[in-house]
Amino acid sequence: MRTKPFIVIVSVFIAVSFSSFSSSCYADEALPLKPLGFNEFYQKVLAYYPKLKQQGSNVEIAIARKFQAQAGFLPRIQALASMATGNDQVYVFGTLLKQRAFTQSDFELHRLNNPASRTNYNIGVHAEMPLFDALQTIYKVKEAKHMVESARYDEAFSRMEALLVASDAYSHTLAVEKLLDVVEGSCKNSEADIKQAEELKDKGMVLGADFYAAKVILGSLRNIRNELRGQKESMHALLNILMGEDPLGAIELVDTIQEGAADKKDLKEWLSEAYRSRPDLLSIKEAVYAQEAVVSRERASILPNISAFGDLNENTQNFDTGGGSFAVGIKGSIDIFDPAYSSRIKIARESLKKLEYDKNIAKDSITKDITDEYSRFGSIQANLPILHEMAGDSGQAVDLTLPLYREGRKSIADLLGMRQGNIATYRSYYIAMVGSKTSQTRLLYLSGQLDEVNASKIILGGE
Repeated sequence: MRTKPFIVIVSVFIAVSFSSFSSSCYADEALPLKPLGFNEFYQKVLAYYPKLKQQGSNVEIAIARKFQAQAGFLPRIQALASMATGNDQVYVFGTLLKQRAFTQSDFELHRLNNPASRTNYNIGVHAEMPLFDALQTIYKVKEAKHMVESARYDEAFSRMEALLVASDAYSHTLAVEKLLDVVEGSCKNSEADIKQAEELKDKGMVLGADFYAAKVILGSLRNIRNELRGQKESMHALLNILMGEDPLGAIELVDTIQEGAADKKDLKEWLSEAYRSRPDLLSIKEAVYAQEAVVSRERASILPNISAFGDLNENTQNFDTGGGSFAVGIKGSIDIFDPAYSSRIKIARESLKKLEYDKNIAKDSITKDITDEYSRFGSIQANLPILHEMAGDSGQAVDLTLPLYREGRKSIADLLGMRQGNIATYRSYYIAMVGSKTSQTRLLYLSGQLDEVNASKIILGGE
């Protein structure tokens, strides 16, 4: 089975996170931001994605091999040329015949026994047309056609993989930016409150313990803010890498993350669709059909080969005179004993069995992956409304604590503690929201249904 796309994302993300461009990120803030929507983003990813281009080349190779196999039905024509010099009696006698250059003196016994050396230039054309080639070309064409379809299914699956990678990266970036906005606002308000509290502390109106406890909480909020800033920079670099552009390019995402309608299919429907539509599974099936043609071809190789041929030849010594000739006919051959015949058939049959096993392995893997992802998706969907309510409640708690703090009924530590809890709940909520989108996208990918329209609906929350 192929490497899972989320592993690709993690690998690229780690490489980006620890690269040396981090020190230059703040300098790029002066560059004009380039607006980037999801639809534009995934189109650029599809245009650049190296694995998809590789599969495209595989399709072209498979098509070329199909044409190569079909060429077995056509005649083969060769131009021939040679030059030879010698004084061997048989060679000289035959060359004179071919050149139609015999004279009476050439029959003298001395010249027959001791001929002078003679040069012969031969120019000719040889054509051969297969009449029956033991069904080899027919089965080669059949095999090649199935391999073209197999390559196209592989290309389609790589396209889905590129969409999955793009969707995961874009939705994670949106979540990081949204959470960073929440943390930035909370830090700004908390810094203003801390500054006011410090003035009140100096006047003895705020307890020192509350003030320093609040400063600790503010430090924690700043740490989260710095962490999210670094993640935003890294995720922007990842988006640029996936588009094949400069990792340091400044971009601005124009979309916003929001909840969307979840797919209500049950597990049986997901599995049924996967068995019917999954491109990599269909690719293996086409490879099985191709290998069946190989088995039939090897079995038929015991049959005779029959072809028609024709030859045109011109033999000369000086290109002024010479003799032309032609020959046409039919020739055939059959292997009376081919010691490799049984071995070839066994190899072909075992290769077919191996492909059947590969198909079963792939089907089992698909079943496991979809079952696991379906369970994860269900769990996230069950928790998402709870986390959404918790996020709203934590915001209300902050709003209600603020006037109490100003009235002196709550401490500065209480207020910042509420804000810290608000950020924690929002963080859990956005993680769940992204997890829901990622999981639903993976279910579509695992079932062979992921396309541009579905990906856009999930990421942008469309109906």
